[in-house]
Amino acid sequence: MQKTNKRVGLALGSGGMRGMAHIGVLQVLEEAGIPIDLISGASVGAFFGAAYAAEMDLYALGTFAQFLGRRDVLDVPHPFRSGLLSGNKFLRLCRIVTNDRSFSETCIPFWCSAVELDTGETHYLHEGSLSQAVRASISIPGLLRPVRLNGHTYIDGGTVEELPIDVLRRNGADVVIAVDLSIGPAYQSKRENVRRVLFRSVDIMRAAMNRLTPKPADVLIRPDVSFMGQIIPHDAARSIQVGRAAASAALPAIRDALGI
Repeated sequence: MQKTNKRVGLALGSGGMRGMAHIGVLQVLEEAGIPIDLISGASVGAFFGAAYAAEMDLYALGTFAQFLGRRDVLDVPHPFRSGLLSGNKFLRLCRIVTNDRSFSETCIPFWCSAVELDTGETHYLHEGSLSQAVRASISIPGLLRPVRLNGHTYIDGGTVEELPIDVLRRNGADVVIAVDLSIGPAYQSKRENVRRVLFRSVDIMRAAMNRLTPKPADVLIRPDVSFMGQIIPHDAARSIQVGRAAASAALPAIRDALGI
């Protein structure tokens, strides 16, 4: 690991199954010896951020991702309530990649964002069960059931803030590296169905938020994940390689920001 006097924060953004690109980014940062002192994540960024903070082997994680199928993530609730999927399978995956650890058992400080349904406020979860907090953060409205946790009902952390950068600044990060999975407003849909319309609407909303709220990251990594859908696992290997390529291209800027 390369030496720097600066505390480095890593913010992993939302984006559903496009988040597999985060694995490639994390692999390259680790291989390059870039120190990560703090980490945060929104939605799928929380999933992979928690796995990293819980010391999940990144190459085992990449193999794990490539074997995921729709049966591993899709679980329609009976009766139907507040979401097309119950999210129990996602919770099981969260427990696997975090080894069912708590926040107090992570190797580096970790925060994940979730939005309180009643107030619309963003909360940065930092205590208790990692898997429960991550499951709250990935509660995509209309798709995954909201999560009741510590007296609050939570939906997807990316609903309001795609990249949880400020929480890293407030907790002492001198340099923030952020991984943005948004694909922008211009995107050709292959066909229209309920799921595609729902996710495309989320993409448009997030693109509008990005224009209104500049990302105050020192280095922004943007893998081209436009080939990936948001909910059905596929092309994991390609997504990981895209993440690796984007992170490798960003290494000179990262080293410059860190003075190494």
